[in-house]
Amino acid sequence: MPLLSRIFRPAGLAGALLGASLLPLGSAALAAGSQALRPGLWDYALQSRRGNGPEMNLAQMLSAMPPSARPQVEAQLRKQGMRLDSHGGLQICLDAKSVAAGHPPLHLAGHCNVAWKHPDATDWSFHYSCTAPSAEGQGMLHIASPTAYDSAYQVTGAQGPVSGQAQARWVAPSCGSLPPMRDPG
Repeated sequence: MPLLSRIFRPAGLAGALLGASLLPLGSAALAAGSQALRPGLWDYALQSRRGNGPEMNLAQMLSAMPPSARPQVEAQLRKQGMRLDSHGGLQICLDAKSVAAGHPPLHLAGHCNVAWKHPDATDWSFHYSCTAPSAEGQGMLHIASPTAYDSAYQVTGAQGPVSGQAQARWVAPSCGSLPPMRDPG
């Protein structure tokens, strides 16, 4: 089950809201040959769809949860190097170590096996399967430049199929008080 689905569940939102957050968020943390991503603060926009349902962005997903749950979600995100921005998007912090990791870590809950393919300097594909909770997914990541990347993914789990797209853009070399993104594993 994806990270934000797991975070939102206590707030009463089904995993449907964010199968998205298998977040090839973590996908930003890679060095892809000549397209090494810049460390620092990144804006991350995502759209997710459960089954044939409507596509939702993060702001719509958050508005569907009880206001009392938002501080809990924000605290969990912050612990993992992420925060909500004032426009309903997400910001992530990538340090030099995470950028140099060699491939993007996915934020997956449970016991997961991930297989990466790197056909060229700008593209990655991945497939993963997890137990406890059971989930399986696949996706693609395209690095447009050291300051931009896009991803698309499909997830199948107990909450049903989820698909989505994400766009990440570099904002600044410093993350301020936001800690570097870490895999929750």
